[in-house]
Amino acid sequence: MLRFSRLSVILALAACGAASGAANAQSKSTRVSWAPSYGGSCVSCDLRGRNMSGGDISAAHYPKANVSGAFLRGTRALNIDLSDAMAKGTDFRRATLDGSRLSNTRFEGSRFERASLLNVNLSGASLSDTHLTGARLGVANATGTDFSRARASGTDFTGANLTGAIFNGAILREAQFNNAILNGTSFANADLHGARITNIRLINVSFEGATGLESTNFEGSCAGENTNVPAGIALLSCQAVRLPGAEELRGGLIQTAGQ
Repeated sequence: MLRFSRLSVILALAACGAASGAANAQSKSTRVSWAPSYGGSCVSCDLRGRNMSGGDISAAHYPKANVSGAFLRGTRALNIDLSDAMAKGTDFRRATLDGSRLSNTRFEGSRFERASLLNVNLSGASLSDTHLTGARLGVANATGTDFSRARASGTDFTGANLTGAIFNGAILREAQFNNAILNGTSFANADLHGARITNIRLINVSFEGATGLESTNFEGSCAGENTNVPAGIALLSCQAVRLPGAEELRGGLIQTAGQ
């Protein structure tokens, strides 16, 4: 009888141990699959190397933060504030950053393949040596932004404000600049094979040393003041824009008021 009791105790302890092991294994599995939230506000935070891939940090407030080397692959990051920040070598592949404030941030060497950056503010930012293949930057504000040596084949800059932007040495094969603002923009030594630069007033734009211009689509575009059009490229000269005078404006207001 005593032996039976001892055997029962041993079996019971073994069962508990197995259950405990299963619970621990499940607990460990849960920890691995769980992803922390990095939303909210964190000014000047050090987030270097953090893994935020696949999460949702929309409306997060990270000005002056350091996210260099972090992973935001496939992250939903609508309307975030990552201005005046450091983001060198960061992985933004397939991330959605629409409407975000990214001005004056340093993104050198970061990856944005297939990322969505619609209507973002990139003014004064540095995206030199970045990977932008297939990214969408439609209607972005990229005034004074540095895209030097960026790999941006197939990137869509439709309607973007690229005043003073620098694309020196960038690979822009089949990139789209339809209806963008190109004023004081530099494409020096850029690869523009198959790019579309259509319906644009090219004012003070530099194509010095650029290649592939013979296959670039300039339909509906015109060359304005100080734009150096390479030999063999036929572009119409832009007509001067005449602003209405005070009398014309006053007349328009009177007519409108009288209707």
